[in-house]
Amino acid sequence: MVKNKNILKVGKEVIKSEINALKKLQKSIGLSFIKAVELICNAKGNIIFTGVGKSELILAKACGTFSSLGIPAYTLDCTAGAHGDLGKIQQKDILIIASNSGRSTEFDPILKFAKKNNIKIIGITSNNKSQLYKNSNVKVLHSKVKEAGYPILPTSSTTLLVALCDALAVAVAKKRNFTITSFGQFHPGGILGKSLTEVEKLLIPKSKLPFVSKNEIFSKILIKIASGKLGCVLVKKNNKISLITDGDCMRAQKKFKDLNNIKATNIMTNNPSYIESNISVSEAIKILNKRRITVLLVKKNNVFLGLISLHVLLEFLDK
Repeated sequence: MVKNKNILKVGKEVIKSEINALKKLQKSIGLSFIKAVELICNAKGNIIFTGVGKSELILAKACGTFSSLGIPAYTLDCTAGAHGDLGKIQQKDILIIASNSGRSTEFDPILKFAKKNNIKIIGITSNNKSQLYKNSNVKVLHSKVKEAGYPILPTSSTTLLVALCDALAVAVAKKRNFTITSFGQFHPGGILGKSLTEVEKLLIPKSKLPFVSKNEIFSKILIKIASGKLGCVLVKKNNKISLITDGDCMRAQKKFKDLNNIKATNIMTNNPSYIESNISVSEAIKILNKRRITVLLVKKNNVFLGLISLHVLLEFLDK
């Protein structure tokens, strides 16, 4: 039994072993990695992940990562494959098969099926003598690593596979010019998806915004701001939009002794802040916080669309 004082040492040794495994992986990837990325990027069908044991679980995670990047992917159970599920595989699909030893007999039906039907295989293994290695079109051979803790317990090898699959996914995403906006299309739910939503979907259109004339008196401007519940009103002058916020009104009360003669034209901001309609919610919030304002006008192709407010954005994220 490990004494309490040695528990921390054990933990650090495990992590050190896995770091060493990742360092070996970093040095070992080369041309085959590039070929794998190119094959995935040029795929006309699905990317199918299959493995045995712990590798199967890790490949399920990799499958989710690829799907989130808009790449059609699913996992195939080796055993089920030998009992009818091979029919799911089409000629345009790409198989990604991972096995540290590469020797599992459970792969045999899939390897034979792929060879017969000319289906491309990306094989990930540490064994260049294995059937998996020999039957793969792209042979991603990584270094053999020492498992952390117990030789029979997959630790360092599984950490290595997670990192390698992540590296493939990110490399594919960058080669395809995948953007944050693209990511948002596949993550509409949750805070992450919401934060990537374009502000155009949340703006208040110009037809529903409170407007006053350039000669509107101060008292009526206050009433208009209060009734609009946006903390501002807009002023249209010669096809140009100006803005008056409740902050402008507060500053006017300090600046002018007699407010009876103050009109919209005296206190409005002639060049208010605009953002493009395709900016994400998270970026809009950053801009609002940085400029210490609560509203932004939104345009698209230099055409004024409407207004977005900090309150609306935060309420949207909180739902």
